[in-house]
Order: sequence, then structure tokens, then C-alpha cells
Amino acid sequence: MKVSIRWVLILGSLAMIWVTQVITISTSYVSSQRVLLTHAQDIMRNIADLAMAQAESHLIHAESAANLTKRLLTSNVVGRAQDRMTELERYFQDQLAVYPHFAGIYLGEPSGDFFDVRRDETRGQGGTRTKISLHANGQKETRLLWRDDKQQIVERQMMHDDVYDPRQRPWYIKAMQEKRIVWTDPYIFFTSQKPGITIAGPTYTDDGRLKGIVGVDIEIDELSLFISKLRIGKNGRAFMLNRNGDVVAFPDLAKLRYKDPAEGQTYRLAKIDELDDVLSRKAFDAMGLQFDDDRPFTLEQPRFGRFDHAGQTYHTMFTPFTEHQWPWVIGVYVPEDDYIGVIKDNRRANIIVTLICSVAATIFGLWLARGIIRPVAGMAEEAQAIRRKDFHHQVPTDSIYREIQATADSLSELKAALLRSKEKYRSIYDNIQDIYYESDMAGTLLEISPSVEKQTQYTREELLGESVYRLYQDPSQRDTLLQVFYDQGQVTDYELTIRDKDDTLLFCSINARLLRAADGTPERMVGSLRIINDRKQAEQELETYRRELETLVDDRTADLQAANQKLLQEIEQRKDIEEALRKSEGRYRTVLEDIEEGYFECDLEGRLTFFNDPLCHILGFHRAELMGMDGRHFMSEASAQKISAQFRMITAEGDAVKVTELDVFRRDRAHRTMEISASLIFDRHGNPTGHRGLVRDVTERLQAERERRRMELKFQQVQRLKGLGTLAGGVAHDFNNLLMGIQGNVSVLLLDCPPGSELDEHLQSIQQCVESGAKLTQQLLGFARGGKYVVEPTDLNSIVRSTSLLFGRTRKEIIIFENYEDEIWAVNVDQKQIEQVLLNIYINAWQAMQDGGELYLRTENVLLDGQRGKFFHVVPGKYVKISIKDTGGGMDEATMQRIFEPFFTTKEIGTGTGLGLASAFGIIKSHSGFIDVQSRPGNGATFTIYLPATDEEVQVSEKKVVELVPGTETILLVDDEHAILDACSSMLKRLGYDVVVARGGKEAVDMYRQHQSQIDLVILDIIMPDLSGGEVFDRLLDMNPRVKVLLSSGYSIEDQAAEIMRRGCDGFIQKPFQMEQLHRSIREIVGG
Repeated sequence: MKVSIRWVLILGSLAMIWVTQVITISTSYVSSQRVLLTHAQDIMRNIADLAMAQAESHLIHAESAANLTKRLLTSNVVGRAQDRMTELERYFQDQLAVYPHFAGIYLGEPSGDFFDVRRDETRGQGGTRTKISLHANGQKETRLLWRDDKQQIVERQMMHDDVYDPRQRPWYIKAMQEKRIVWTDPYIFFTSQKPGITIAGPTYTDDGRLKGIVGVDIEIDELSLFISKLRIGKNGRAFMLNRNGDVVAFPDLAKLRYKDPAEGQTYRLAKIDELDDVLSRKAFDAMGLQFDDDRPFTLEQPRFGRFDHAGQTYHTMFTPFTEHQWPWVIGVYVPEDDYIGVIKDNRRANIIVTLICSVAATIFGLWLARGIIRPVAGMAEEAQAIRRKDFHHQVPTDSIYREIQATADSLSELKAALLRSKEKYRSIYDNIQDIYYESDMAGTLLEISPSVEKQTQYTREELLGESVYRLYQDPSQRDTLLQVFYDQGQVTDYELTIRDKDDTLLFCSINARLLRAADGTPERMVGSLRIINDRKQAEQELETYRRELETLVDDRTADLQAANQKLLQEIEQRKDIEEALRKSEGRYRTVLEDIEEGYFECDLEGRLTFFNDPLCHILGFHRAELMGMDGRHFMSEASAQKISAQFRMITAEGDAVKVTELDVFRRDRAHRTMEISASLIFDRHGNPTGHRGLVRDVTERLQAERERRRMELKFQQVQRLKGLGTLAGGVAHDFNNLLMGIQGNVSVLLLDCPPGSELDEHLQSIQQCVESGAKLTQQLLGFARGGKYVVEPTDLNSIVRSTSLLFGRTRKEIIIFENYEDEIWAVNVDQKQIEQVLLNIYINAWQAMQDGGELYLRTENVLLDGQRGKFFHVVPGKYVKISIKDTGGGMDEATMQRIFEPFFTTKEIGTGTGLGLASAFGIIKSHSGFIDVQSRPGNGATFTIYLPATDEEVQVSEKKVVELVPGTETILLVDDEHAILDACSSMLKRLGYDVVVARGGKEAVDMYRQHQSQIDLVILDIIMPDLSGGEVFDRLLDMNPRVKVLLSSGYSIEDQAAEIMRRGCDGFIQKPFQMEQLHRSIREIVGG
């Protein structure tokens, strides 16, 4: 499919600009969004860490209560004496003074005695209240003492109805049971109505008896105060809760207390789902955590989430405390706009600026494209005019681009040359004496010269468009002439007879040839016709005189010869009949016993009455067993019905028939396939008495035919691939030449373009496209078996190992098993192409195992015998074998027959090109090897590659680094493509060389003959119309045996190139090449 350069340039520029912008904007948006989300999560982590540190700092002082317990255990403070009560009160007072967040400290004993000191400001600011409950003589006495901030008693009171028993309290029971310091869940203190927790620990006597339980009440309202002061964006918030869902700390302390009507007037901590804050509840719901009274929720590590409220998006995080004794969780949420609002505005502004720049770049790109499209369109219009033979049509083709202007000037020169040629041949055409004509294959006259009016009575206008069949005396002569053309392609002095306008016969002699279309189809006939009536008249007169003389002689001897001949024939016939009768019986018996076919005779019922020994051998029966046996006895039911029907038809019609593919069972029950030719037996009165016939065992023949058909299909496939390969090689050559023109101009422009500029980026993009196109032609050349570039002795183990390692890194779901022969033979291959073959097969295996599977790789040395080598059309000998086995779904026989065809694929449209295995087949064939595949549906596939081994040793070479030093030599550049000449000439000149250009092989030979002493190097194309590169090279060698030549071609270094290299050429460079490659190749040949 051809496309317009106008739309390629316009759409290509638009796609390059806008696709780049879309990708850039999208990538920037996604990456910035990810960074912003990470930033938000870091903010919430920092807030949570800060709140956690504050909470732990606040609660860690509770460890002082544990220290208090230890001091009580090692002192004599705890006792029943009245003086010890005073010391205990003073001790507790001191602890409250040291730790302002302690609400109270108390001691409960196993006897029920209770001593409690706690803060109480009902009798004065900074005051405390002491409660002492003692049991004596079965009576309980409770005293209350209120002290001011100076520890002076301001009031005393006795309680007669005190029912408080410390032994029934949860803190006492838990500490006694666990025998260690314990913490209670947060709750609302009854006295202060503030949230808090209790820590309690047991004390024991020296002999291990429980002495008492010390408890400390700690208020945690300061945590809510600290959280309320945190600034989390503009509207963010943090809070704490325990695993039961109780909110422990909240910026609004009043919302912590919750009074359930079912529980009376008692306040408790609000559950998270009862909290009077919808954002906090939604933040918790976003975590997906569940809890109830019997089952607390679990959270082992930080968890992030997001939720929406009132059109705003919020990000949230919940993280647990790191210390196990505090099973609390910190929750944080923050609105998205609080931390990325300004960034979103900046990003929106950047997108607008980018779009404005893209529009400007689009306008500039379209302006540049217009400078190319207009002159190219003008040249296309002028070319169409030339095709219409309108040589006077003028179209403006001026261009500011040097290369386009050079092409336009060349087109103008071509048009002028065609016009001169047309005038020259018109003069010859108008004055020729013979009749020049052209006709299509149907016989319609397309052109005829004016000389027809001198030789016949027709005018030129009367004959144009008429059928030549109307002119022939005998129209069948035209068909005979066509057959000669088809067989020989041309005729010389071919005679035929036509009718003039007045029906006069004209004897003619023609010289003509057959013209074919590009695809080889016959298109038309062109030639000249000469009237030879005078010559034919003289020949007829001579022939008449000769016949008259012969008639006189023949009449005299005819009668005598006829009589003698008749007598002789009768004698010979009688002898022949007698000899035939004598030999007939002996011959009949000998034939029956010596033929391989079985002969039989049977009656009309099918019972055998006579047969020869070969029939016994075919069926495996003894003669006595067969005699009288019904022939249908050893046939299958279907075959017995078939033979019965055929014998009935023979009896009815009397004609002999041939019955094919009958299923027969030998005496040993072995199955064979037979073919029978049968006819009727008549008695002397002409009545049918039975049947006779020949039986042939065709089992092996049918098997051989099936094998032959399979081999023919294989051979047809190889021939089809060979034809397509030739086409692909030609396409790749032309495409490489086109890429060379582009690459050369880009290389020159890059030297003049400032690095990093917008034009430099466009040129680099074009160069990348050229490199991608070159890789595509490598695949086409590989398929065309023209892909060997650098052939050298290679260790296949290293190639298989490196490609499998590369493939395994990208397809970790495939398990690769490797088995390499240690002393593997070397092979002469192009390493890059073999890597391409292996990767194509690996990818084909992966596509059959996309859910995972196993790939088995193996190398081994093998000796290929003559029979197998003949089967695969390779020379027998030493080969290295590579086996690639997968565990995919496998293939059926029809798919395997077409798997190596170009563009054949079993994948969906858009997911495969169908060139992978086709190019692999071409590459292996170009290395004189072959590739085979074995597969069955459900059993995977095994690809086997055979490459001929070599006795050469594997060499490790290092690439030479050549500096780009300007040259001073003179170079003769030879090519028939003007675009390549211009591009390469510019490259060479920029490299400092003097360039002499030759537009074809003949011109190159002439120029070298004239300037041989000045020319240091010849860069020679291979495929040229007048003289090929090989012919030019031979002529240059004749003039100068020491001439230095660098071959350059769009084909790879095979066939012609390889042959020229063997004749002494100095180097080869593959089109398209860059300036550095060209300079390196030149310096390697001329030195320096």
C-alpha cells in the first residue's frame, strides 16, 4: 500500500509533537500524583510519630508507680501502726506533687483496709483528700481528711455508710491474679469526670504472702490538649483510640464523654462509631476495621486509605503504638487540597504553557513540511505528465532544500532527454520500408507504421484497433504463431499469408518478439513485416517443375513394387501366426508363474477354480486351502459387498473393470490393501461361466504414495519460501538504499546542528527511525537467506546460554532447564543472527505458555547420515544440534505445515507479524543448516536446529576504536542511485575527502582510467544496471592490481558480495551506514 508523502510529513509531525506531549504530560501527572501521595503519607506518619511520642512520654511516668511499689516493698512504710499511716499519707502526697498528671494513689489490703490520697479541689485550689478505711473487731471505720495546698487539714469527716471494698475492684483483682503491674482500659474518672487509666501492682511480704495492692490513677486529658494544638494542614485532625473502639484522645475534650440513656447518668468514653465527628467516623470506616464488645479489632502495622466528604477528598492513616502494654491506635486524616492545592494549580498552569508551545511547534513543523511537500508534489505532477507523454507540461518545483532541488533538476533533464529520444525514433518510424506493428495477445493492432499504406491497399487508420485475425488467409496460422511465441519468445523470418483489402493474397515474412509484463505474463508482440510475393512466386515455379519430373518416374515403377510387396507381406504373416501359436501355451504358463501379481479364475458364485502360486503367497494360504474357497471369505464386509457389486456389473455389461483399495486379511490376520483387475470368462458358445483377474498387493505402494505426497508438500513449502525470500531480499535491498539516502543527509545535518536544539532532537529522532528500519531489513534479509553479515567460528553454548539468561530475566514465569555438551564443536555463524533466531523461538514458546511453563534447552554434537541429509537438502557430515522444547499447547499438522511461512500467524490481529519463525527459517538456511519442528496438540512443541560444524577454532576479537580524524585522500564514489550519491558525497566531503562521483559502472571504469593516479580508494555499489559491481571490480583489477575497493550494498555480504571479497576486494560496508562507520571502514583500508 502506497501512502502520500504529504500526509506522512503532516501526520508524522503532528504525531511526533502531540504524542510526545501527551506522553510527557501523562507521565508527569502520574509521577507527581504518586509523589504527592507519598508526601501526604509521610506527613501523616510524622504527625502520628509525634503524637505517639507525646503519649508515651506522658504514660511512661506511670513506671514511677512501679518504682513506688518496689520502694514500698523494701521499706517499712506499709503497716498498721497509726504513725505509719501518717508516713504513708506523706509519701503519697509527695508522689502527687512530683507527678502532676497523677489523679490519685491508693493501697488496698487483703483484709479490706483501704488508704487513698487523691487530688480534690472542692475545699480549695490545689487541695487533696485522704480516705482511710480500717477494720477492727469486725467493724469498719472510714475517715475523710481534706487538706489545702500547704498540706494543712481544713476538714475532717467520718463515713458510716461506706460500702467501698477494694478487693472487689477490677484493678485489685487483675493485679492479684497476674501478680505483676497491670494497666486498665481508659475510662471516665468519677471524681474529676476526666478520661484516665489506672496502674496497679502487688506487694508481698518476705515469706511471699500478699501484703497489698498499690494503685495509681493517671489522667490523660493532656493528650487531647496536645492533639488539639497539632497543625495538620488547614483542616486535618488526629485522635487516639484503643482496640475496643473507645476514643482515648480527641481535640475536642467534651466529645470524649458519652452518656448512654440506657446506662443512666453515668458518663463513659465514646466509641468511634458514637463520636460526634463525622470525618473521624468516615476515616475509621475507610480502614475497613470491625469490632464489638467481645472482639476488639486488630491492626499490626500502619494502614492508609482515602474517603470523600462534601465534595472533598481526604487521606487517612491509622497506626498502632509500638509498645505492647498500650494497645492504642493513632488515627490521622487530612484534606487533599490542604497540601496539594497550590501544586495542582501550578501543574494546571504548566499544562497550559506546554499546550501553547505544542501549538507553536505544530505550526512551525507544518511550515517546514510545506517546504518539502510543494516541490515533491510538483515533481509527482511532472512525472505524471511524462507518463502521459506530455513533455511540454511545466510545473514549478523550486525548493530551498538542496537535495530536493537536485532531484527536480534531474527530472527536468530526464524529460528533455525523453523528448529528444521521442523525436529521433519518430523520424525512423515514419521512414521505415518494412511494416512495423504492435498487437496485444488477443490480436488487436495497437500500432502500425505509415509504410503499410505503401505496401498494401489499407490506410494506417483503417487497421488501428482492428483484429489481425481478419487479415489472415487461415486464422489458425495466428494460433500457430502464438504457440511459437510462447515456446521461443521470438520468431525470425517466419512466413504467413494475409489478405489485402481487395482479397489479394500477400505472402509475408515477419521478425517479431514477445514482450512480457513485470510479473512475466505475456503482454504484447512487436515486430516488422515484409511482403515477399516475388520470392514466393519463384519458389512455386521451381516446386511445380520438380513434381512433374518425379511423377514421370513414379508411374513406371509403382505397379511392380505393389505386387512384390503384397506377396512378401502374406508370407511373413503366415510365419508369424504359426510361431505365435507354437509359443502361446508355453508363454501363458510361464507368465502365470513368474508374475508378482496373483492370477485367479472363479465361477459365477465366486468360488476359486484356478489360481497361481503368487496368489497363495499374497494371501498366506496353502493351495489346497484356497481351492474352492469363496474369495469374499478373506475380505472385510465392506470390501466383500464392493467386489460382489463389481462382479455383477461385469456379468451384466461384459466389460472388464478395475477394483481398487480392497481390505483383505491374510491367513495370519495381517491387514493388506489389494487391487483387482477382472473380466468375464465365456464358453465356446459365448455364455459367461465365471470371472478371471489379477490381484495386486498395493499396501506398500499406497504408503509410498502418502509419503511422496507429504514430501511434495514439504518441497512445495520450501520452494514457496524460497520465492518469497527472493522477493523479501529485493525489498530489503531497495529499502536499505532508501534509508542510506536519509541516513547520509541526517548525518551531514547533525554536524551543522547545535547539540540539544529542537532541530537536533528531530534529526536524532529521524536517525533512530533509520536504525529501526535497518533492523527491520535485517529480519527481511534473514528471511531471504541473505542475512549473514559477520561470519566467524563461534561457540553455540555461549550464545544459547546468554540468550536464555536474557529471556529468563524478562519472563520469570518460565522455568528454563539447560543441558549443554561440554566439548561442543565450533560453527561458522553470524552471532547476532543466531541470537535473533533463538529469541524468536523463545518468544514463540512463551506465547504458548503465558500462564507459565517449562523450557528445555540442549546442545549436542551429531553426525548426519546421507539419507537424512538428502531429506533436508543439506550435505551429510558433522553438525551441532540445538533442541528447544516447551510445554505449551502444541500444534496440529496443518499449523506445522505453515509455521515457517512469512506473515502466517495464529495470533489475533495486531499481536503478531508472522515474521519471527519465517526469518528464523531463512537465517538457518543461509547458514547451510536446517530447522525442524515436532509437535502434537496438548504435548508442546520441539524446535530442532542443525548447523554445520567447522574445524576452525573460536577466536576472541576486540573492537578497534577509530578516532574521527579528517582524511585527505581522493575517493571515487560509484552508485546508480542519485540520492545515495548526493548523501554519501556530502558525508565524505565533511570527513575531509576529495570525492569523484560516477553514476554507474561504465562511467566508473572510464573515470578510473583517466584519474587512476589521483584516486586512493573506490567505494563501489554492487547492483547496477549497466555494469555490475563484480564486473567493474574485475576491470579495475586489470588496470591496477593494487587498487583499493570498499564494497557497499543494501544486500548482506553474501552471493555476489562474498564472491567479490574472495577475489581480493578490501572491505564491505552494509547500507545504511552512519558517518562514523564509513570513516572507520575507509581508515582500515587506506591506513591512518
